[in-house]
Amino acid sequence: MRLLLILFVLLWSYNAQAETQRLTLNGLVDHFMAVVFVHEHGKTGREAKPLIKWSGPIIYSPSGTLTREQVTNFFNLMQQIQRLTKLDMRMAQKSDKPNLIINFMPQKVLAKQVAKGINCYGKISAKKTYEITRGRAYIPSDRPDKTDHCLIEETVQLFGLTNDSPIIADSMFNEESKRTTLSISDQILLKALYDPRLKVGMTKAEAEPIVRQVISDIVKKAQSRKK
Repeated sequence: MRLLLILFVLLWSYNAQAETQRLTLNGLVDHFMAVVFVHEHGKTGREAKPLIKWSGPIIYSPSGTLTREQVTNFFNLMQQIQRLTKLDMRMAQKSDKPNLIINFMPQKVLAKQVAKGINCYGKISAKKTYEITRGRAYIPSDRPDKTDHCLIEETVQLFGLTNDSPIIADSMFNEESKRTTLSISDQILLKALYDPRLKVGMTKAEAEPIVRQVISDIVKKAQSRKK
């Protein structure tokens, strides 16, 4: 199995953080398939699903009482997602009705909105054509140990990366992860999902050979920029 040593300044990161991940193409593909084609909150728990994603436009807005740092982190994340996905995204203005809302609230208030013991939560709505039309996340605003991680995890999952996966340890999608930034592999997954070669409604079997080519192209392009 060929090892891809991916070592470069994160090209799409808002903090220009240097990071290294040792990844295989097979591992990235398997990780993508596990994250994209399973819904972790189906009616009977984790359920298989087709590929879903936004086609835009996205009008986003934070809600609740946020610290200056939380505001900065929110807008930085949305800008990073826009760069990766190339979606039509903008902050809601007074006359707008946002279709993607990130609710920041104290943990005690959040606990009344979702099941007991859940630190944060996100939900999406999609058309019968599998295009996402609405998303909302609930983030604890008073948990320094959870707020930043929950913001990253729940917001990115609203874009169609709907499941957790242990396949790559250093990934926001690993349940054991406490990451507060998107790893290289996380960015690759998000960028790959919004490649135009991958269509809404695709099944896992239909998408897998295309996913392999898309991810391979992303890695090659990133490595060539480093040279």
